[in-house]
Amino acid sequence: SMLPEGKGLASSSADLVATARAVANALDEPMPPRRIESHLARIEPTDGVLYPSIVAYHHRSVRLRARLGSLPSMAVVSVDEGGEVDTVAFNSIPKPFTAADKRRYARLLEHVTRAVARRDLAEVGRVATASARMNQALRHKWSLEAMTGICDSAGGLGVVVGHSGTTLGILLDTAAPDFPARLAAAAQECQELAGNVTVYRTLSFD
Repeated sequence: SMLPEGKGLASSSADLVATARAVANALDEPMPPRRIESHLARIEPTDGVLYPSIVAYHHRSVRLRARLGSLPSMAVVSVDEGGEVDTVAFNSIPKPFTAADKRRYARLLEHVTRAVARRDLAEVGRVATASARMNQALRHKWSLEAMTGICDSAGGLGVVVGHSGTTLGILLDTAAPDFPARLAAAAQECQELAGNVTVYRTLSFD
């Protein structure tokens, strides 16, 4: 895999799913998602990367909550704050969220579910930023507020973070008429902020 480890980019989930599917292909065995989940649940918390769509996923119990759909591809101008996070250890930390926090997370899930259905990238960006800010209580990112400022100045959609990792990214609409200029501006400011920049493209399942 080309995914860096310990950054919150689901590298271990990708490796485990690929391994399960490779073994299934070699043995000519059916390996539907639920069977893969039953194996992965005995190993570690897992992202929902085994589904060919955007999903809401219970990563600690390793089960699907809902398929949300697909979105147009976006660019992600990403920085890495450095270091690595042990996903298993991170997910064993008690979550310090109140009942009000949980209700807010539920509302964010409702908002992003509707946004994906409408293919509303601006609302997806707003939800991502709100979720990133709430995650500061669990995995603080020193550059989050600076990244939101860069996002605003570059005309980005919002800021996304590796909730169990060290990365942050600015979401950009690749269909915007001035996308190249926005990308260049965001990358330059991110370089000045953190010293390392990677540009990703989100998958579109259309």
